[in-house]
Amino acid sequence: MLAVESGKETGFTLIELMVTVAVMAIVLTVAIPSFTNLINGNRLTSQANELLSALSYARSEAIRRNADVIFCHSQDGTSCSAPAGGNWQGWILFANADPSTVIAAGRLHGQLRTLSSSNLTNAAFSLRYNAQGFIRQAGNNNLLSGSIRVCHPSGIPEQNARDVRFISGGRATVTSASSPACATPDN
Repeated sequence: MLAVESGKETGFTLIELMVTVAVMAIVLTVAIPSFTNLINGNRLTSQANELLSALSYARSEAIRRNADVIFCHSQDGTSCSAPAGGNWQGWILFANADPSTVIAAGRLHGQLRTLSSSNLTNAAFSLRYNAQGFIRQAGNNNLLSGSIRVCHPSGIPEQNARDVRFISGGRATVTSASSPACATPDN
């Protein structure tokens, strides 16, 4: 920008412009990786909270309906299925008065999905909340405790996993973890 001041031209010199560009490059070099960590961390937290919300909803619906509510992995959104390679693509919730039956038409009351940039891993792919709000493994009457891991496979941020831990009493919490290989959490 040039300005005329009492017959003399003023403006930015080439040196000033080069210093400004160099400072901007340094700031961007420092800021972009931190921004990536922030975005990935927020994605993980968001997915873990969505999963926590689904588990809480399943528990409250089981108590409200006085019937079993199943939370399970699903690839097609209509039936429970074992996750391929231990990684979850999505999950469904449905009420079921008879825990030995499969999903009947019209019984599906909630469907959620995961983001493609993260992995969900767990050894058990199906949980059953009974009318008292306790978690039991679907298919048997054993009390169940464990965790489901939401993980970002790139390893960015350093704590690239969130474990949604649930106890047999039905409560669930979220904790941060570090898992470079996105391994299945210790149950």
